[in-house]
Amino acid sequence: MALIRLAKHFLSLSPIFEVFSTQIYSQSILSNLTFGGARYIATGRGFATARISFTILYSRFAGPSIYMGMRNLLFLLYASLSIWIPHLIYFWFSVLSLCIAPFVFNPHQFSFTDFIIDYREFLRWMSRGNSRTKASSWYGYCRLSRTMITGYKKKKLGHPSEKLSGDLPRATWRAVVFSEIIWPICYAALFIIAYMFVKSFPDRDGNQPPSPLIRIAVVAIGPVVWNATVLLVFFVISLFLGPMMGSWAKFGSVVAAIAHLFALVGIVAFFEFFVCPLRESMNMTFSPSVSFSGSSSSGMRHTQS
Repeated sequence: MALIRLAKHFLSLSPIFEVFSTQIYSQSILSNLTFGGARYIATGRGFATARISFTILYSRFAGPSIYMGMRNLLFLLYASLSIWIPHLIYFWFSVLSLCIAPFVFNPHQFSFTDFIIDYREFLRWMSRGNSRTKASSWYGYCRLSRTMITGYKKKKLGHPSEKLSGDLPRATWRAVVFSEIIWPICYAALFIIAYMFVKSFPDRDGNQPPSPLIRIAVVAIGPVVWNATVLLVFFVISLFLGPMMGSWAKFGSVVAAIAHLFALVGIVAFFEFFVCPLRESMNMTFSPSVSFSGSSSSGMRHTQS
């Protein structure tokens, strides 16, 4: 009976859920100790199970679980390509649990109809908030996530996104400096060191690649400069065409949507500018080690024979 119960636990993906729930508990404790704002939320004593849309799951668990899982996934991918050992399989399951657990345990998640509905709602959620504030949007999610640092102004502004939570005091500057400046800099330093190591090898022709720090600076600052330029251009366009388009009620929404589209194109372009050379460098860096391992194993088999 004990083996049957253990098998049921594994078949129901209980280890994945346990990793995810433990991360949520630890993140909540750290957030409350750092920023405060802990409160009792009455959830009832029922056991009803209901499906939640992808956008709500993403907005609730992106910061505590999904983003952390993706950052650790990059570290694990780099470690697996550098030195593969079977023990890393455990870490792969643990890291992937942080990324997929919020969606795997959602009822009817693998239903094609519900998937299409979630996909449509996610596109609307990403594109809302261009002309007016909406709580269920990417704008509302970003605004709500910053309240731990900025706090609320007692709802004097009246934004709909502020109705999703109560009034919160502003965090102390010590908490903000450590959690939002020092710790992200340490994370970024680890990624930069790994990227500089990959880009330190010459290409197939023996030429040394360009400075990786310049590429990182372009990828980090480029989208900001691109968005500022796009907004400045469309501000001038709206300034001159706005009075002439006064009869068109959706002129502001259309201009904001076009600016949003240009920002998305810029982010994708800068991401490709960063990823494509990295993929080539990783292939050049790790392929000789794989070839060396293969030739060594072949030589050992030949010696033994």
